[in-house]
Amino acid sequence: MGAFVSIYGEGFGASRGSSKVTIGGVEAAKYVIWGQDNAVARGEDMIVVQPGPSAPSGNIVVTVNGQASNALSFTVRSGDIFFVIPSAANAGDSNSGSYSQPFRTIYQPRKVMDAGDIVYIKGGTFRTSDPDHQGWDAVLLLEPEGDPNGTASAPVAYLGYPGDRPIIEGPGGMRRGVYFDNGVNYYVIANIEFSGYGAPLEVRGNGHRLVGNYSHDGIASEDAVIGITGTSSGLKILGNYLMDNGGNDAGHGFYLQGFGTNQDIDFGWNQIKNQRGRRAIQLYGHESGDRMDNIRIHDNLITGSVRNNILLGGSDGGTDVLGTVYVQNNIIANGDDQGLRVNSAGGRVYIQNNTFYNNGASGYGGNAQIYIEQAGTGRVTVQNNIIYALSGETYYQFEPGVSSSVLNASHNLVFGDGSCTAWDASCLNSNPMMVNPGGGDFRLSSGSPAINAGISAVSTDYAGTTRSSPDIGAYEYAP
Repeated sequence: MGAFVSIYGEGFGASRGSSKVTIGGVEAAKYVIWGQDNAVARGEDMIVVQPGPSAPSGNIVVTVNGQASNALSFTVRSGDIFFVIPSAANAGDSNSGSYSQPFRTIYQPRKVMDAGDIVYIKGGTFRTSDPDHQGWDAVLLLEPEGDPNGTASAPVAYLGYPGDRPIIEGPGGMRRGVYFDNGVNYYVIANIEFSGYGAPLEVRGNGHRLVGNYSHDGIASEDAVIGITGTSSGLKILGNYLMDNGGNDAGHGFYLQGFGTNQDIDFGWNQIKNQRGRRAIQLYGHESGDRMDNIRIHDNLITGSVRNNILLGGSDGGTDVLGTVYVQNNIIANGDDQGLRVNSAGGRVYIQNNTFYNNGASGYGGNAQIYIEQAGTGRVTVQNNIIYALSGETYYQFEPGVSSSVLNASHNLVFGDGSCTAWDASCLNSNPMMVNPGGGDFRLSSGSPAINAGISAVSTDYAGTTRSSPDIGAYEYAP
C-alpha cells in the first residue's frame, strides 16, 4: 500500500461515513485513521491514508458531505520503506527491515537507507545513547559521514507509526533526543514523542521538516525543545505540541539561535503550553554576523510561558539579527511576562491578525501585550490584532527612549485598559465578544465589533477559513 499520508485540517468529522480522500482524482486505497480533534496539536482533525500502488501524483482533496476541501499538491516518489518494531517477537537488526522482518533498534536503518527512504518506528521506548556516536549525549545523532543525506525531492524520513508512536525518553543526565550535525540535510522527523530532555530536537542544516511531534516534561536546561542553530534554511516546523518543558528559569520552546544565518523558517500550526523555563518562542543571536530572515510564525497556540511568550531580536554578538519576521494568526495568551517583545532596530516585523489575551500578569519586565524594546521608525507593523488586557495589564509598552513612531499601527481592537492610543487612528476600543477567552475559546461571537472591521493582510485565519471580509484577531467569525 506504500507510505502513510497524514492530512490535517478542520471539519473532517469524528467518523468517515461516506467521506473520502482522493489523490490525483483517485480514491485512497486504505483509510487508516479518520478522526476529529485527534491531531497532537491545537485539537485539529487528522486523517491517515495509504494511497496504494496505483495512486498518481496530483492534488489531495478531502470530501465531506459533498463538500471538497482545498487542494494540496502530492507527488508520488520512489524509495524503500523500512520498519522498526521492538515488540515483534522476531525483531532483530540482522533482519531485512520489512514489516514481517523488522529491525529492533533505531540505529540499524541508517546502514541501509538512502535518499527518499522512510523508516516507520512502531511503538517502543528508546533511552540509550547512540552507540555509533558515544559522547554526544544524544539518543540519535544524524551526521553526514554515517547517515544518508536527503535531497529536496527525496528526503530521508524517521516517522512514528500511525496510532503507535515511539517514545524517545531522557534518562538522568541525557541532554538531547535527536541531534542533527553539520552537513545533514533534508530529513523528516514526525509523530515521535519526546520526554525528559533539555533539547529533544537540536537541528541544523537545510530542508528539514519536523511534523506532529509531542515533547513534554522536559528538564531545566539552557537549550530548547526545538532548537535551530548554525546556518540553516528551508525548515518547516509544523503541528508539534510542546508542553510543560523547562524549569528554574531555563529552557525555551522554539529557539532560533543564530551561530550563522537562519532563513526561510516556517513555524506554524504548533502548540506551546506552559513553557516553565523561559520563553515559548525566542529569536536571539549569539555571534557577530548572525542573521535571521524570512521567519514565519503563524497559526500557533501559545499559552502560559513564565517569561515572554515571544521574543524577537537581541544578540550576545552585538549584531542586529532580524531581517523580516511575520507573526500572523497566532493566539498568544496567559503569559506571565509580555505577550510579544521586539528588540531589533533594523528588522521589519509584521504583527497581524493575532489575538493577545492576559499577558504580563506577573509584571516581570513589563505587563504589556506588546513590548517594544528597540525598533526602527515605522518598521513594526501592527494590524488587525485583538489586544485584550486584564486588570493590572496594559496594551503596549516602550523601552525608555523608544517612541510610538516605530509602529505602523492600524485596525487593532483594544479592550480592558482604557481607550485607544492616538497613533492608531483606526483602532476600536470595545469588548471583542470572544466566546470564552478565559476558558480558551477565542472565537468571535455573533455581534462582535471585530467582525468585518479589519483590512486585507492575511488571506486565511487560524482555522483555515478564507478572509473574504477580514475580521480583527486570529479568527474569522463563523456562524
